[in-house]
Amino acid sequence: MKKFVSAILAAVTLVLCFTLSACGNKYVSHYSAMLMVRTNTSNQASVSFDTFSGTYVMHLNNKSADEVCIDYEGTLREGNIKVYYDFHDEKLNLFDIGTDGSVDGKTETFTGNKTIYIIIESDGKCSGGSFSFVLEKSEK
Repeated sequence: MKKFVSAILAAVTLVLCFTLSACGNKYVSHYSAMLMVRTNTSNQASVSFDTFSGTYVMHLNNKSADEVCIDYEGTLREGNIKVYYDFHDEKLNLFDIGTDGSVDGKTETFTGNKTIYIIIESDGKCSGGSFSFVLEKSEK
């Protein structure tokens, strides 16, 4: 009976290790934050925080064959943040933002049913940040 219980516990442990790890994710979030509010649906993502340090990853899914772009905006009270995106297995700089900065813009056009990763990376501790990203049909 003892061996049976040990075998069950070992199996459950292995399942939990593989379930809770980020084996299937291309990018992994690792951060510390206070008062962080985040949303992430298939076509929009946003994050707001009082303080933040580290890397936070979101993803948008282009489920249609239509051409789309990402409409983005952000503000930061203090610190430095770099925001990247990855669409074709290449991490590209979307924008940099510093103390008392704000950004507003659109990306290039994307086509195809693909996941678009948004990666927010801080350069140390940041405060008072708010970022939003929306996948929109291209106006081309």
